Formats: sequence, structure tokens, C-alpha cells
Amino acid sequence: MTTNPNLDGVARWAATAGRRSLAQRVAARGARLFGSSKRRPTDERSGLATDSSEVPWAVRQRVLREYHTATLAQARRGSEEMVRAGFNTGAVPYGYRPRRVRVSPSGRRPRWRTRLVIEPGEAIAVKLTFRWRTEAGLDTGAIRRHLIDARCPAPRDPETGLEGVWTRAAVRAILCNPKYTGRQVWGRRHHGRRVPRAQWVWSDTWVHRR
Repeated sequence: MTTNPNLDGVARWAATAGRRSLAQRVAARGARLFGSSKRRPTDERSGLATDSSEVPWAVRQRVLREYHTATLAQARRGSEEMVRAGFNTGAVPYGYRPRRVRVSPSGRRPRWRTRLVIEPGEAIAVKLTFRWRTEAGLDTGAIRRHLIDARCPAPRDPETGLEGVWTRAAVRAILCNPKYTGRQVWGRRHHGRRVPRAQWVWSDTWVHRR
């Protein structure tokens, strides 16, 4: 394990920086590694122990786990920050198109972010979907048939970009997506599982047209 826990970023730096061994990288940051059962090699001429590039497997795994945890935490903070500022993360919902905007955070280099803008033709289908659900009480199968009969453009295939077909799953995806409220939201699922609504991250205000 490593000592000197006050050195932020030791795990990341040790796991990724330079071409030196893991032990050398950690030592360069003022930390020490313990737990090796291997004898340190000795210089035959001086009789002094020399630094070894060999680090126990368990220590390597510990450093990499710490690096992975720190990376995930940093990515989560970045996603939360973007969502609260009203920028889109993940797939663009049906009825919208992405608009790239350049932002210049204080003290940081300029970055590109994504806002959502309405696609007029698809927006009509979204409004009809919610109207048929809330006012007429139709289920997803009936809404699907109405959308087909009205010749509303179906969602595009994310891989080919070509127009697909209306399915009950596509209708359900519209009805269940909180982004149609006009606010950005993130964190509805974690590792494929639903996250309680109270733990979702929302934009501070309404950020795109509904």
C-alpha cells in the first residue's frame, strides 16, 4: 500500500505517468510502497540494495483500483456539472436535435457542450403522444398505431441514421423520458439498474423548449 495519503493524485500519476516503474513513479511523489515479500536486489560492486521495479501484484491492483475510483468520481462530477448547467449528456431524445455551443468556464480552456433544440416535425409526434396518453388514456400500442396512421416520422436508427419504425418501446421511451419537461436530467440508471428518482441529477432551471 502507499503512505503519504495527503498527496492527491498519487494513484492516478503512478498508474499512468511516464515510462518508469510503478515503484519509481510513486517514490518520485514522496510516497513509499509496503507489502512486498521480495528481497530487494543488491549491487554486486557496492553491496548496497538498489531500487526494484518489481511491485507485488496486490499493490499494483490496489493502485489501479484507487485510480479507477478517482477517475469514475471525476467523470461523475463532470457529468453532474454539465447537467446542472443545462447541457445534454447521453443520447439526444426523439424530437430534438443537438446544437453545439462553445463555453469558456472561468480559469479553464474553452470547451464544446450540447444544447437541445426542437425538431419541428418530430415535436408534433411528441405532443400527440402525450396528448393521447393524458387526455385519451391510450396505451402504448394504441398510440403507436395512431402515430403510424398520422404518418409521423419514426425515431431514427442510432447507428445508420435512417428512419426506423414505430414500436411500443419507442412510444414508451418518449413517455418515460423526463427531458421532455424542459429540464436536463442525468443518473436515472446505474449499471443498467433504475436509480430512485430522488437521486437523479436535474438542471437548475428549464433549459430547452418543451
